[in-house]
Amino acid sequence: MMAENTIKREPQVKISYDELSAYVMLPVRGSEDSYTVEEVMNALAKSNVTYGIDSAKVREMVETKNYGKEVLVAKGTPAVNGIDARFELNFNDKLDKKPLIREDGSVDYWSIHAIEVVEEGQVIATYVEPVDGKNGISVKGRELVAKKGRPLPPLTGKGFERSEDNLTYTASISGKIEKNRNRITILPIYEVAGDADLKIGNIDFRGDVVIHGNVCPGESIRCTGSITVDGISEGCTMEAGKDIILRGGVIGGEKTKITAKGNIIAKFIEFADMEAEGYIEADSAMNSEIISYDKLYFHGNPGAVVGGSVFGCAGVEADCLGNASEIKTEVGAGIHRKMRERRFRLESNVQEDRDMIEKLDNGLKKFDEYAKEKGVDMSEDERRVALLRTKIEKQSQLCTDKEALALLDIVEKRGENATIKVNKSVYPGVDISIDSVSFRHKYKDSHVEFYRIGDNIRMLPIEE
Repeated sequence: MMAENTIKREPQVKISYDELSAYVMLPVRGSEDSYTVEEVMNALAKSNVTYGIDSAKVREMVETKNYGKEVLVAKGTPAVNGIDARFELNFNDKLDKKPLIREDGSVDYWSIHAIEVVEEGQVIATYVEPVDGKNGISVKGRELVAKKGRPLPPLTGKGFERSEDNLTYTASISGKIEKNRNRITILPIYEVAGDADLKIGNIDFRGDVVIHGNVCPGESIRCTGSITVDGISEGCTMEAGKDIILRGGVIGGEKTKITAKGNIIAKFIEFADMEAEGYIEADSAMNSEIISYDKLYFHGNPGAVVGGSVFGCAGVEADCLGNASEIKTEVGAGIHRKMRERRFRLESNVQEDRDMIEKLDNGLKKFDEYAKEKGVDMSEDERRVALLRTKIEKQSQLCTDKEALALLDIVEKRGENATIKVNKSVYPGVDISIDSVSFRHKYKDSHVEFYRIGDNIRMLPIEE
């Protein structure tokens, strides 16, 4: 035991993984044997601790004989990373195109924020430059290199101007603003303060159209962007390159046809012919012909499809299908017959275009061979120019048809495993079809979902 007590124990130094802290622990010595400040400093030096040493802490732990505990005696200076550059936007670039569902289950179509508008001269964005970092020092005296703040490239796009110092972006026109990654685009909008009627005339516009009143019978609206109507749309035609939002709903007529390359959202749809490449969402649909190459949603009050025919390639979700009067209602999902017809037509067109291009190439080749044989220039010959012009037109049409086929492939992919979901009631007289399989529902059922399994359609309860 005496021999063990005479063993000279040394100060123990522990350094944190990031080298920003150093601790000393003094093992217990004999009652007559204590540590000195010099011993502790020598132990720190042996561990290469040279920076941020708190001499007062070292002296205190030695004088108070603070044994068996780790004491923080040195601190490094951490590196302060730089701050990356950023753009402060003075507009909302995160638009919510989905309506708000109220607590009572009804849908607030005024909550849709589909278009953000800026005014000419408005500052739309400010560039905040990067902030340099500050290097640090470890307790071992090693330099800790800070991460530098990274700059950002200027915003690209159109409809705005950039200041000479590249810090301020100002709208050069009034219109709709959109941001996609590093690109901002401001496009003009066609805005009608009241109703779109005979005084306004038909609208054909490159950009977005906003109608703050109603769209009156006989009116025609075509645009490359989106259409937003605050009031009721009645007996009209609409064609949009993007979305259509009908806050007041649509009441159709014999010539009513509404088509969109994007989505369609409406309060209600009555006696209308409607088609969208995106999804279609409404409170209800009555006696209408509706096709979505994505999905159909009918929720809210009453959330019902009554009469007519509706089809959602990716599926249908509704609160009610049909009614107690057993009115004939067709509801379909999966691959629509129009899609099969369109595929057949496109594939035929592609083959015809290829055959024609091959014939035109042969004709051009004969001109080139003749020119070479006779040693003449045939490049300006009217017949050769006509062949070349026709070839260019056919190549353009071939490219368009192939792109349409590629889009059709995407749409058909959506239709795989499509179902028809009924959250409340499905009534007798409803024709259910998925792909090419169909049947007429004969009973009233609630909370069910229809699936296609082989050559049959099965109805299963919805798990709550």
